[in-house]
Amino acid sequence: MTIRLTGIRARLLAAYLGILILGFGALTVVAGGQISSAARQDYEQRLVNEMRLIAQGLTSYLRDATLDSDPAALTELITGYESDVGGVLTLLPFDSRDRRPMPMMLDYPEIETALRGSIAVVQRPDNAGQDSLFTAIAIGDMRGGLIAQLSVPVENLQRLVLERWTVLGLIFALVTAVTFAAALWVSRSIIQPLYALRQSALRLSKGDLSHRVARIGRDEIGDVARAFNDMAGQLQSMLEEQRAFASNTSHELRTPLTTIRLRTEALRYDTSLDADTTQTYIREIDQEVLRLAALIDDLTLLSRFDAGRAELGATEIDLARFASSLQQQVSPQAAARSITLSSSLPPDPLVVSASLTHLTVAFRNLLENAIKYTPVGGKVDLLVSAGVDGACVIVQDNGRGIAAEHLPHLFERFYRADKARSRDVPGTGLGLALVRSIIEAYGGSITIESAGLGQGTTATVFWPYRPKTPTH
Repeated sequence: MTIRLTGIRARLLAAYLGILILGFGALTVVAGGQISSAARQDYEQRLVNEMRLIAQGLTSYLRDATLDSDPAALTELITGYESDVGGVLTLLPFDSRDRRPMPMMLDYPEIETALRGSIAVVQRPDNAGQDSLFTAIAIGDMRGGLIAQLSVPVENLQRLVLERWTVLGLIFALVTAVTFAAALWVSRSIIQPLYALRQSALRLSKGDLSHRVARIGRDEIGDVARAFNDMAGQLQSMLEEQRAFASNTSHELRTPLTTIRLRTEALRYDTSLDADTTQTYIREIDQEVLRLAALIDDLTLLSRFDAGRAELGATEIDLARFASSLQQQVSPQAAARSITLSSSLPPDPLVVSASLTHLTVAFRNLLENAIKYTPVGGKVDLLVSAGVDGACVIVQDNGRGIAAEHLPHLFERFYRADKARSRDVPGTGLGLALVRSIIEAYGGSITIESAGLGQGTTATVFWPYRPKTPTH
């Protein structure tokens, strides 16, 4: 996978490496300075300890030596010390009685410190002009004294410091490499889901609405992927609903138009029609025109609620009186089918703020549906009660009932549970969809329940006292 310089991955890597190099680089410099200082202190302390060991060894040798002792033994002893330390060991005599060194010794601070009984490490050039570390210690007995002076090239210390800097540099390089690999992995784990989302968006834009993001993590990008899948699902459902809506609308419009066309052609060209047949055709045309007008009115009102452009009413309406009036309006339809229409209304006013037209459309649809789908001699009940935040209206019948598989689809436009008898039952197929749009626009809710075929149906509506959304 190529890395674009302007891409998120390149910027993430640049940010990670920039923070690493600046932060860990500064830490390395600070740590390196402390390591250098500590290395010097350790090295100087080591020289001091070596000088004390050398002093003990030389004191022991001088105590045991006699006038006849072989000078080569002392030379060999000094050479061994020099080899161990990596420097030059020099023995300088001094008068043990008044501890006076040779005059030239007073120019060397380490010797002056040694004569005072202490040990110091001094950095200065040696006789060859090379920077060296000098230290000295006094050795004496009753017959005289010596100053043991040790010089070590500073290069030894620099070599030790360089080794520690090298180790620190290797650690820095290793941490940088590991961090770079981790940054690559992190950037890849971030970018890969984004690439998948991009590909899914492209496929969605080309019309593949069934495509979904397959690999969904549990991080924020996973949340975006889930939101994308939800959006794609909603978009697919919406488009499928629109296609079904367009198909159903064209069908619902075509059927009455076909009936009207056939009847008008018969009236125009069939000279054998008698007066009764002519009047029958005219009534059928009139019925289909009314059906078309009702369908167009429902579609117009439904589109306004879908677009959020419907004006929510603010008229104070007594829901009990409204229900009583609505019951009287639909009573002729119920009486024509010998259906008993009863109601249970609260004795006190139950005032809601709404549009009378919207209330009428919503509850008249529910009552007329109950009457249409209740067999002759059945019963329909209208129950109204007051709640804490709103009114509860129940429309219950003992009619055909609804099978369980149809209940989730009742509010879909043009959906009919009994499609075989859809033309026998008057209506546009938009009633329940319009009812739900009106009720939900006011902040209410509706549920429809049925125990099954032949078990009747119950529609329960919650209508708030005040609209939950602001009026336009």
